[in-house]
Amino acid sequence: MNTDEERCTAFVELELAAVWQGHERGVVTAGEVHARLEELERLLWRRVLGTLRKVTPEASVYVGFAVGEEAAKELA
Repeated sequence: MNTDEERCTAFVELELAAVWQGHERGVVTAGEVHARLEELERLLWRRVLGTLRKVTPEASVYVGFAVGEEAAKELA
């Protein structure tokens, strides 16, 4: 994970903690919590999609899931 990804993740985690804490204290409504969660989800998706756009068509990329230990070793 690079520094930008760590900062983004830390920001999201802090925002989640803050919004839930505000809800528990009664200063943030359930509607505000859900709206903020949706905003954070969009932020994370934009981050993921922005990273995917950097992958060139010529890049050697495998997308899938390894099943079992042997298959995972083959993919490594």
